[in-house]
Amino acid sequence: MKTTNLVIALLLFATALAAKAAPLLNGLALEQQFNKDQYIAAVYSERLSGEASALLDNNMPRSLEVRIIADRLSARRFRNQWMEGIAINNPGNVLTGQAENMVTFANLFKGRLTTGDQLRIDFAADTGTTSVSLNDIMIGMIEDREFFNTLLRAWVGPVPPSTDFRDGLMGSGQVDSGMLATYESLQPGADRVAQIAAMIDQQEAAQEQEEQAAAPKAEPKPEPVQVAATSQPKPELKANIPAPTLAAIGAPTVAPPVPASAEPKAESAAVQAPASQPKPLKPTTTRPATPMEEEELEEEEEAPLTADMILARQIYHSMLLRHTFKHIRYPKRAQERGQEGSVRLNVTIDNQGKVKNVSTLQESRYSSLNREALEAVERAGPYPATPAQLKIDEYRFSVPITFRLPD
Repeated sequence: MKTTNLVIALLLFATALAAKAAPLLNGLALEQQFNKDQYIAAVYSERLSGEASALLDNNMPRSLEVRIIADRLSARRFRNQWMEGIAINNPGNVLTGQAENMVTFANLFKGRLTTGDQLRIDFAADTGTTSVSLNDIMIGMIEDREFFNTLLRAWVGPVPPSTDFRDGLMGSGQVDSGMLATYESLQPGADRVAQIAAMIDQQEAAQEQEEQAAAPKAEPKPEPVQVAATSQPKPELKANIPAPTLAAIGAPTVAPPVPASAEPKAESAAVQAPASQPKPLKPTTTRPATPMEEEELEEEEEAPLTADMILARQIYHSMLLRHTFKHIRYPKRAQERGQEGSVRLNVTIDNQGKVKNVSTLQESRYSSLNREALEAVERAGPYPATPAQLKIDEYRFSVPITFRLPD
C-alpha cells in the first residue's frame, strides 16, 4: 500500500513539474542583412513540432525570443520588418481586429537594440495574455488571445523572411549546435540592464504626468449621448485600399512556369516563363545599400502610429507584394540546374508608385535568382500609389522572394 501511495505521489509531483516547466526550444533561425548577422530568433513551445499549425495552438504556452548579434540595430527597422511579415501572413479580418494591439506593440520599440539584448514574448495559455520583456524587464502586455499568433505567423507563415528562417524555427528541437552556442552566449551586461530599467521608469513617469495633466479636462458633467458618441470606433479604411487576398500569396512564393496555353489567374503567385529575355536594367536603377544608409533612413522622424495608419501600411504592403509576385519569372537555366533560394529586397517608391531605388537585403547563392528578383521589381513598376492615410512622399518596403521547385 505504501509503495502504491509513493508511486502515486511521484506521478503527481512529476505532473506538477511538467505543468510548470518552461516551453521547450523548438528551433532557432539566423537573420542576416547586407551579409551581416543581425539576430537569432527562437520559438519555444510546450510540444515540439515541425508543423506551423501545431505551433499556432492557442491551448499551450509558447514563447518567441530574439537575441541581438549586431553592434546596434534600429528598433524601428526591426519593428517595421516584423509588421511587414504580419501584413502578408495574416488574413484581412485578423489585421483589422488586431490593429489597436499592433499600435501598442509597435510603440514598445524605441531607440536601438544592441549586442546581447534579449527580447522575449510569452503567451500564457490560461489567460490568453501576451507579455513582452526586454532583458527580463517587462515593457508591455496585451490581453488578447489571438495576438500572439498574429506575431508568430510572420515567422512561420507562408511568406516568412526566408525559407531557411522558417525551416530553422520549425526544427522540432533539432538545432545547430554552433548557432545554439552563439545564442546562449548572447547576454546583456549589467549596465545595459540598468539602462533599460531607467528608460522604463522614465517612460512610466512621463505617462503618469500626462495622465495627471489631462485629468482636469476629463471631468465635465456626464452627458450620456456625447459619451456614447466618443467611444472608439473600429478603424475604417477608404475604399481605395482593398483588403489583402492573402490566399494568393499563401502558396509557395514562386513556382515553375505554366504551359503557354494555360492562362494564369490575375492574383496568382505562380511564375510564367517569359516569351523572350527581358531588357537589361539601367545600371543606376539598382545598387547595394549600406547598413549605415539604412540606419540613417530609419532614424528619420515619423508621425505617431494610429490604428488607421497601421492598417493602411499593412494592407498596402500586401498589395505591393501581390503586384510584385505577378512579375517574377523563374529563370529557365536555374530550373534546369535545380537551383533554389531566397532573396529579400528593399524597395523605395515615391507616392505615385514610381521605383526610386532597389537594394538587396539578403541574396541567394545563385546570381541568376538574385538578378531575376531585381528585374521583377523593375518590371513591376510603377506600383500602386500610396494610401492617403500615410501622408508621405516616399514609401520603403521589403520583398521576400523564394524560388522553389516542386517536390
